[in-house]
Amino acid sequence: MAEPVSPPPVPSARVAAYQACTPRDRADAIAQLVAARNAIDAELLDVVTAADRQRDWKVDGATAMAPWLVGTCHVSLATARTGVRTGNRLAALPHLRDAFSEGLVSWDQLVPTTTYATAETDERLARELPGWTAAEAERRAAIHRKITSRQTADRTHRRGLTWRADATAGGCFYRGFLPDTEAALVNAALTRAAQTAGPDPLTGVWAPFESRCADALVDQARTAIARDPGPDPALVVVHVPAGALDGHANGLIGDIPVSPETIRRLLGDTPIELNVDGPHGTCIGIGRPRRTIPRWLRRRIHARDHTCRFPGYSHPIRHIHHITHWSDGGPTNSWNLIGLCWDHHHLIHEPRWTITGTADSELTITTPYGATLPRHPPPLHPDTRHKIAHATGIHLPSHQRTPDPARGP
Repeated sequence: MAEPVSPPPVPSARVAAYQACTPRDRADAIAQLVAARNAIDAELLDVVTAADRQRDWKVDGATAMAPWLVGTCHVSLATARTGVRTGNRLAALPHLRDAFSEGLVSWDQLVPTTTYATAETDERLARELPGWTAAEAERRAAIHRKITSRQTADRTHRRGLTWRADATAGGCFYRGFLPDTEAALVNAALTRAAQTAGPDPLTGVWAPFESRCADALVDQARTAIARDPGPDPALVVVHVPAGALDGHANGLIGDIPVSPETIRRLLGDTPIELNVDGPHGTCIGIGRPRRTIPRWLRRRIHARDHTCRFPGYSHPIRHIHHITHWSDGGPTNSWNLIGLCWDHHHLIHEPRWTITGTADSELTITTPYGATLPRHPPPLHPDTRHKIAHATGIHLPSHQRTPDPARGP
């Protein structure tokens, strides 16, 4: 006999009031509350920075500002250190500080960007950051994060693979670590094999991706034993910003930063392809002659988009989609191609979903109900700013900038 299903808990009056609103009202409320939180956090960082520079923490016998915050605000030491570090960086980055205060960028976008922003790049980054996802902000920070020779050597020394037989499970559990380039070679081979495996011939159902990767590893072992590398070996691509060639930036294999020393070593390694990208990573297209997207262009689209282009999503790219369909005259050029995950590729082919714009810069995605998906959070409304001042006594200054027509709102 099946157990009775418990009724859902009765919501509080506050939750019930929001449940009575429309989905759009709730979305606006969430966006405005996040923007308000960012504005308050910006003011908090200013106070924390001032207190740190005046060494206020010594009055209470603390050894530094971060431990004082741990004891006073009951946050973790990691959170406190990040706040102190970010506040001190923002003191010299007024444009990024204003973008955060306005609610145009989130905390997760801001923190990695402040690790490499300078007074010279502050204004440019404040304009560009609202169009990045948090994952993209972290990737760009990884490019600028210095990798020492010792760290590169440590990656190599840590390599290893262990396995443990488990009689109950009827197999072995594997655990290991590979450094950047070696890991990328293994990942590329397994991913390629898993994506081309196809569905089960008996059921017609695709096995989970993890299961297909396990099958691919076994197949690779069989191939190695047979000493047959196959007609189309896997390829690893290192994306190299121009500054990496003179030692001023890192390359990237996927999301893993690669030191300039490693890049120079790879220049003579034939299984590795290096793409030298400009500041904006603009790709070269192949025009109208063909609809099929060649592998080199697919690799460039993956390098530009990294993840699904739907706002706020970081799902892996599974399809390259023509914004204007090829049969309607759309060229197979990078500006007409975007990376989408499985779910959103199916969704965008549903009636009345539209994508406009150019994939190399800004896109506008419109739902069947006419709503435009935001490319970045909306700024804090003046009436919300007034309510904060009325409720808390904190008057948050506004630093609204005139939107750049070339970049959109």
